Amino acid sequence: MDSKIIHAACMRAAITVIATGVAIIEQERNINYIQREPRINAIAQREFYMDNILNRGDRYSIEQIRMKPVVLYNLCNILTSHDLLGSTQNVSIREQVIVFLQIISQNQRFHFISAIYYRSVETIHRYFRIVLKAVLKLYKHLIKDLGDTVPAEIMNNQRFYPYFKV
Repeated sequence: MDSKIIHAACMRAAITVIATGVAIIEQERNINYIQREPRINAIAQREFYMDNILNRGDRYSIEQIRMKPVVLYNLCNILTSHDLLGSTQNVSIREQVIVFLQIISQNQRFHFISAIYYRSVETIHRYFRIVLKAVLKLYKHLIKDLGDTVPAEIMNNQRFYPYFKV
């Protein structure tokens, strides 16, 4: 009879554990969790923002990056044709140049631009420096040294010549 009492006590304990487990599971199912907001598609948002700057009109583009979209595309072509700038796996040339132009033309902070483009401040800073170095290297291709010759307009004008003496 002792074994029957022990067996019955074990069965009651097992039933209690199972019932408690079922009650906990039911309670977890009935809890209202706070729904997560949908994730932002950062790539699509970035492209939308850049397209908005370039396709909204020349006036808006000039307000944002201080140049027309045609001039921006020409600048990108010049930088790539001289092998001064290249696309990376994550950042296109167009994005690099637009970010650079927004920072220098609007006097924006890296933190502000990083929030707009969903990039880290370090990434924005890195590509800003890359584009800055590329633009500074353009002087070799755009500025020609005339040598020691002074144009006649400067040489004959007393206002300018003292400052341009060779």
